[in-house]
Amino acid sequence: MKTICKPFLWVSLAISLTACKTSIPETAEKPNIILIVADDLGWYDLSSYGNEFIETPHLDQLAADGMRFTDAYAPAPLCSASRASIITGLHPISTDITEHIHGNPPAGPDQMLATPPIAQQLALEHTTIAESLKDVGYETAFIGKWHLGGGPFTPDHQGFDLNIAGAWNGLPKSFFYPFFDPGQKPELQDNAKPGDYLTDVLTTHAMDFIKSNKDTTFFVNLNFYSPHVPIEGKEDLVEKYRRKRGADSAVTKLPNIHYAAMVESIDQNVGRIVQQLQELNLEKNTLILFTSDNGGLHVISTPAFIKHTPPTYNGVLREGKGFVYEGGIREPLVVKWPAVIEGKKVEQTPVTGQDFYNTIMDAVGSNARAEGSSLLPLFRGESMEDRGLLWHLPHYNHQGSKPSTAYREGDWKLIYTYEDSLYQLFNLDQDLAESNDLSTDYPEKLEDLKTKMDLELKRLKAKFPTPNPNYQPVN
Repeated sequence: MKTICKPFLWVSLAISLTACKTSIPETAEKPNIILIVADDLGWYDLSSYGNEFIETPHLDQLAADGMRFTDAYAPAPLCSASRASIITGLHPISTDITEHIHGNPPAGPDQMLATPPIAQQLALEHTTIAESLKDVGYETAFIGKWHLGGGPFTPDHQGFDLNIAGAWNGLPKSFFYPFFDPGQKPELQDNAKPGDYLTDVLTTHAMDFIKSNKDTTFFVNLNFYSPHVPIEGKEDLVEKYRRKRGADSAVTKLPNIHYAAMVESIDQNVGRIVQQLQELNLEKNTLILFTSDNGGLHVISTPAFIKHTPPTYNGVLREGKGFVYEGGIREPLVVKWPAVIEGKKVEQTPVTGQDFYNTIMDAVGSNARAEGSSLLPLFRGESMEDRGLLWHLPHYNHQGSKPSTAYREGDWKLIYTYEDSLYQLFNLDQDLAESNDLSTDYPEKLEDLKTKMDLELKRLKAKFPTPNPNYQPVN
């Protein structure tokens, strides 16, 4: 085992430490890598995370064969911000994408604060996982949702040899063929037919790439558009859940049957990929990471998508997509790598999608580095250094949340909301639901986390909301 020691800037505390990076042996074969990201899938949506209605046997088996993280987080509570961070290993603040990309409309008269503008695409100057893997000989494919810019900012300009469906779109028109406007994505529409389901078609493209590159070393970033709105499941699975629910309301009780069908379709397609790896004798040295970009949608969506929303709930977790409470950022994370992870591991260390970049670089023996940490020690049964995690959302959004920032260190979590300058302090070990604000009970802990959060915001050069001169309060 080769151990490389080098100094680096500790992300959370902004102080210089010295740490050792454990890489794979120089003589070991580099792993194939499959990173699968769902869209709006919540922490409580998988049966391995406690959901008693939705059936996810293939993802449950993936967890049984590998490692299931209980305290994994999205880098942000909204998609573009998380996706930019996942693919670069940078904090959303560093990519200048701290919410979903939808333009920079001026603050309305009902908003107390004017929120800072964000970049409308992932800048080409940021190095992606794909670009770094190309440097060490990988074939790379991006399949599915990108939502980080179109034109010259699509995945094929960011290190991916193959780009299927990755563009500016945040969602399809329908999960059934033709998925998008006719002619908009010919790479999908020319290889599909009426009745085809988008999640299945995307997976087929991923499997075709894997088969074509079985004798090389490959990276597949498969990004499902589901279970994002529009909430549309395959009819056979919808009927399955309609029968399962029985006399209970088929739609209004959560999770609703259409959403459950969408999640099970994801599960079935993960199973297809695992089966293919087994058939191609690639399973042992393929690193699979499965997660989501933000918490489950727990509110009625925008008028165009009121049908079947909210589609799910987040169990004990407070709020959901768009909020820095646990329901908006805590995610399922399941990792399988038989060559390294023994299996049946449950890991409680807080981690984030921002960590995937350094994890993958360690796994392939690359010295490339971003701002996150490497999860490789956890894969090997070792521990990671304690650190703080920061979420910064200086925006309003469709889910009803207001500009806010959160910081977690250990079991403690601090949340600050900008409209009312309010701090809330929670102990997640004792209160996962974030229902008991301890800010007045533990003033020293409050001040400690405030200081660390402020230092991290300053280090990252965060942007903040400002008073809205056009604000018209309701009397």
